[in-house]
Amino acid sequence: RASVPARPRERGSRPFPSAMASVCCASVVASAPVRAANGGRRTRAFALPAPPRLKISTRRGDACVTHATKETYASFDDMIERSPVPVLVDFYATWCGPCQMLSRDVLPKVAGAVGKDRVKLVKINTEKYPNIASKYKVEALPTIMLFKEGKVADRIEGMPNAPQLIDRLLYFLQ
Repeated sequence: RASVPARPRERGSRPFPSAMASVCCASVVASAPVRAANGGRRTRAFALPAPPRLKISTRRGDACVTHATKETYASFDDMIERSPVPVLVDFYATWCGPCQMLSRDVLPKVAGAVGKDRVKLVKINTEKYPNIASKYKVEALPTIMLFKEGKVADRIEGMPNAPQLIDRLLYFLQ
């Protein structure tokens, strides 16, 4: 008897819960529905985030202070369009080794060199939000995209080192 191969799951088959996105220091994570203030009805609202905690990371003599902030947006597109500064988006997966190295080694240096007042860093897990990844044609990981005024200004596929990424960002931030 010949076995029929399982039908692969279509890319983007799980929708992005646009009303349930919250951004945390560059990570979009799904929040559980909470009771809204309007009569206690169960709606897809957001809980207020805990106050940010400071994290001081030191790697090979470089010290940079970063802290996580949570902000609430109706959707990913809303976040990109409403941002007063350009948005640097890191598309990653939890199983991706270079993605982990980028988050651990490169992005803190970039944040320290460029400054959080000039660019917002956001991380998107492509396994949780395949619709966003397919919309922007993310086919390799890690993929870094810079959005200015709601549009893609730059795109990097693969693992850049910190000086390359900083130079490229500073060029587009002029």
